[in-house]
Amino acid sequence: MDEQTPTAAPFPPTVGILEDLLPHLTAWMAAQRWYAAKSTGPAETAVVGSAVIAEDDAQQVIDVVVRAGSGERATDYQVPLYVSRPPTDHMAAGRADAVAAGQAVAVQGAAEDAPVADADAAAEIAVLAVPGGPLRVSDATRTDEGRRALLALLDDERGTRGTGLVIRGNGGRAEASAPEGTPAAGRIVSSRLLSGEQSNSSMIFELEGSAPVIAKLFRVLQAGENPDVVVQGALDAAGSAQVAPMHGAAEIVWGEGGRALTGHALFAQEFFPGVEDAWRVALRDAVAGTDFTDGARSLGEATASVHRDLAEHLGVTAPDDAERERMVASMLARLDASRAEVPEVDAVGEALAGVLRRALDVLWPPFQRIHGDYHLGQVLAVPGRGWVLLDFEGEPMRPLADRALPDCPVRDIAGMLRSLDYVAGAVRLDSGGDATAWAQDARAAFLAGYADVAGISTDDAPFTTLLAAFEADKAAYEALYEARNRPDWLPIPLGSLERLAG
Repeated sequence: MDEQTPTAAPFPPTVGILEDLLPHLTAWMAAQRWYAAKSTGPAETAVVGSAVIAEDDAQQVIDVVVRAGSGERATDYQVPLYVSRPPTDHMAAGRADAVAAGQAVAVQGAAEDAPVADADAAAEIAVLAVPGGPLRVSDATRTDEGRRALLALLDDERGTRGTGLVIRGNGGRAEASAPEGTPAAGRIVSSRLLSGEQSNSSMIFELEGSAPVIAKLFRVLQAGENPDVVVQGALDAAGSAQVAPMHGAAEIVWGEGGRALTGHALFAQEFFPGVEDAWRVALRDAVAGTDFTDGARSLGEATASVHRDLAEHLGVTAPDDAERERMVASMLARLDASRAEVPEVDAVGEALAGVLRRALDVLWPPFQRIHGDYHLGQVLAVPGRGWVLLDFEGEPMRPLADRALPDCPVRDIAGMLRSLDYVAGAVRLDSGGDATAWAQDARAAFLAGYADVAGISTDDAPFTTLLAAFEADKAAYEALYEARNRPDWLPIPLGSLERLAG
């Protein structure tokens, strides 16, 4: 049958859509997990940049940067939008690869994560009455077409320019491995959004003829290089087996004129479905009383290998006295904050302050790029590959500029040792079992594995003095966190602080 299809009315200018949408978008943003100021509710907002990244007669995908708040408290959010004319929301409605709500999926080892259904109620932000008929505006990460448009940005080396926004990909591996002349997004079999992220939005893409990809959309934009992109990119370039192969990244420039800022918008790498993280592996072994020393030793070796590759590819610096003093001063400040709220920490506070100050009396290793927020939950156990490290963004509460600076590699070592102690503590809390010896053996094996690859001694006084300081710093932070959020877990860091205080 030869019938004419009615031509849809053209979309209104993007600036008009966003102007009408902003009050609805402001309320919607304040309810999202990645919104940083939930306690204060919706802030005053303004659109500071936007660009149409994909469109046809039936739909548009617009990447938008919204500034919430003003002055030093302002936060810039990346909010990609999918715009369509209801009731035909998706150009590919009825796509056979749609993911049913509740279907379990692991996000690089996090079994509790599940795909978010692309249901209208969940995705919809507002329906706007405009000339030519109403427009439905949805969260682009909750629509298949929106996710496809975002992944395609990785291959857009020429860049897409809008109003106060330019977004440009770096030509990732997805393009290189695609059939000649085929854009990476065209090879997508299915896509889904994961629910477990707090500060970002992670999307999984099943690709034809190659391994699946996980793409992380950075919701909070900050000027400067994102360590997750730069550090993992360096490790990927070094051929490290301890990170997932990188598939590309996209850079974003937002704002007008001399006030424009540059940062990273999106990052993608290979996805390992159905794997467990090291926390689950270690906890299961500790509960069963199974020896974990081989696993801990190989984890120490993997950690040292990552540190070695980062030092070779991103360089090292020798810390001067002022840098060391600033770092110890920040440790003492965190200790004081913990002492002020946790009486048990204050009881050993002076001894702990001495542990921190003694770090200034010994030689420090060169500073370099490190993981920065290292624990068992940041490592995957990948069959046939071994330990794979994730999430190199560093401590999320620290400013991005600080997280991008070279740091002391002992910080990562201390972080993993604290995590092994937490396994023993979790066993005690859950069942009353005593896994102290298990943790001690795992700690020793981790240090032995690290020392073998790094070519250092972990028994000499400079190292043990530094390690005690970084462990005390981490445990003091943990004590404050647990006192505020999980009082039942407070005995775990308190026990370590008492040990370190002597």
